Amino acid sequence: MSEATAGTETHDDHHPSDWDYVKIAGILGVLTTIEVLTYFESVFTFFETRWILLTTLFVLMIVKFWLVARMFMHLKQDKPILSQSFAAGLALATTVYIVALLAFNFFSA
Repeated sequence: MSEATAGTETHDDHHPSDWDYVKIAGILGVLTTIEVLTYFESVFTFFETRWILLTTLFVLMIVKFWLVARMFMHLKQDKPILSQSFAAGLALATTVYIVALLAFNFFSA
């Protein structure tokens, strides 16, 4: 086996299969369904306080971002510094979002 063939085989081993993409799409679909269900009043009354609802939505947001960035943007195969920069961006965006909500007294209602 030549070096070019060996390099190609190891490169292909790192990429997810089509079935992996289908599984991730299914997981993202389920998470999106959970997010959409939080808009219905019957589900909204299940959450006794706003904090539980907001925590649920923030966790779903972070998990979905992580799945998309890791699998569809191929961060799983890239250098760790790229994953760290995406994590820093996510942390910054979440912090800015929470500060904006605090500025408009969203949590006190």
